[in-house]
Amino acid sequence: MPVSAHRTGTIAGVAGSVVDIAFAPGALPGLGLALEVERPGDEPLVLEVQQHLSAGLARCVAMQSTSGLSRGTPVRATDMPIMVPVGEAVLGRLLNVLGHPIDRGCDFPPDVPRWPIHRTGPPLARQGGGREVFWTGVKVIDLLAPLAQGGKAAMFGGAGVGKTVLIMELIRTTVSRYAGISVFAGIGERSREGHELLLELRQSGVLDRTCLVFGQMNEPPGARWRVGMTALTVAEYFRDVRHENVLLLIDNVFRFVQAGGEVSGLLGRMPSRVGYQPTLASEVAELEERIASVGDAAITAIQAVYVPADDFTDPAVAEIFSHLDSTIVLSRDMAAEGLYPAVDPLASNSVLLDPQVVGAAHYALAQEARRLVAHYRDLQEIIALLGI
Repeated sequence: MPVSAHRTGTIAGVAGSVVDIAFAPGALPGLGLALEVERPGDEPLVLEVQQHLSAGLARCVAMQSTSGLSRGTPVRATDMPIMVPVGEAVLGRLLNVLGHPIDRGCDFPPDVPRWPIHRTGPPLARQGGGREVFWTGVKVIDLLAPLAQGGKAAMFGGAGVGKTVLIMELIRTTVSRYAGISVFAGIGERSREGHELLLELRQSGVLDRTCLVFGQMNEPPGARWRVGMTALTVAEYFRDVRHENVLLLIDNVFRFVQAGGEVSGLLGRMPSRVGYQPTLASEVAELEERIASVGDAAITAIQAVYVPADDFTDPAVAEIFSHLDSTIVLSRDMAAEGLYPAVDPLASNSVLLDPQVVGAAHYALAQEARRLVAHYRDLQEIIALLGI
């Protein structure tokens, strides 16, 4: 995009993924706007403005690797946030944080609509207040922690208890059951997991109704920090323009928080509790509050959340808990016994588990199941010694 000469700056310093850009006094681009650095033989490096250090110095976070950058390199201000492609063209495609295809497919044509990744959530007056159940076909979830259409649900668990496998199962069952779109955000995913997911979706025949957006584990923290916003923007287009229901799957929200902590440290902010960034609450809210139903269409989110050291009092985990309608807790003890999905029936719950929403019979059955499991656990030590 052509810009006037005073909107061009130069690199003043590089520290990992953080780049300082010098502009003429009074010509600083606004916070959240994108800058581009031309690189011979490669796509432009995209930066996002995060701080104004002085009247002529902006501190930015890079979305790609900064290797090879040097001081004095010219930087172009785009005067707009990062813009990503949306609409039918992205279905069946694998994108990165900037909306570029990474599936070895063709590039998007110039007429594809593009939306900014920074958007505000729908106002309360427009949000739907229905309490319709989103049936997944996974019996333990539908019975004990039913999901809300247009709501937010999360699966909490430590490493190796089956979060990603359950996410893949939910994609398969829900996309075939609900005639909508699914958008998958892989935040800090391993390339192995992404490849397995792509093959699974291709084999089950639902890839043409799915958009995959990945910020891989080996990418800079800026990419992992913003990839959730890119996926949300794709989902919002289908909700607001096409009026279609969207299933948004995020794996893993904790890595979004981790990436924000890395960026915060690189920007020089003083850490808060347990070393997390001081902006933890506002960053999680910025992501979560955009997930809502509007009119006749809804974004229903199912998120995987890694629990560090199985500590549910961790500040990041507690902050994510506060935004949810349904919480599905995966138990390491149950996974060790080979019980999958390893959903803990006592720790998992939902605001929809109410007789007025799911019916008296469903509610009574769920309560009885919980009572029996609680009674068994009370007697577990005696059973282990004496037998049933």
